[in-house]
Amino acid sequence: MKDPLPSREARKLAVRVDAGSSVPLYRQISDFVWVEVAGGSFETGDRLPTVRQAAIDLGVHPDTVSRAYKELELLGVVVQRGEGTFVGLKPSAKKELEGRKRLEGICREAVSRAEQAGFSFDDIVDALADLRPTISNQSRNL
Repeated sequence: MKDPLPSREARKLAVRVDAGSSVPLYRQISDFVWVEVAGGSFETGDRLPTVRQAAIDLGVHPDTVSRAYKELELLGVVVQRGEGTFVGLKPSAKKELEGRKRLEGICREAVSRAEQAGFSFDDIVDALADLRPTISNQSRNL
C-alpha cells in the first residue's frame, strides 16, 4: 500500500559517481547525501531510494550503497526503518553538521598545503599533538 504523503516518496539520488576517483564510491554517495541534507535539498522525513534502486540508478554494487547509508546512519543523517531509509536529521543537528563540514574543509585544505610543502600525514598529526597543550591553554584564556 502506497503512503500518500509526498515526503514518503523516495527521492532519486542525482549524484554522479566517479570510479576513477581516489574517493571511494560509498564516500562519494554519502558525501552527496550529506551535502544535500545540510543544504536543505533533503529535509527530515524525506525517503531515500532503496539500496537496490539506488545501486541500479548509480550503476554500483548494492553493498556500496548499503555502506554509504550505514555511514550516514552513524552520523545521524539518516534513519533506517523497516519501510526504508529516511532523512532523520533534526534542525539542531543540521547546524552541527554544517559546522563539521566547514571544519573538514579547513582540515583538508591544511593537510593539502602541508603535503605540498613535503610533510606527511603523520608529521601533521604529530605537529597538532605537540600544539594541543598550547592551543588548549590559549582558548581557555579567551
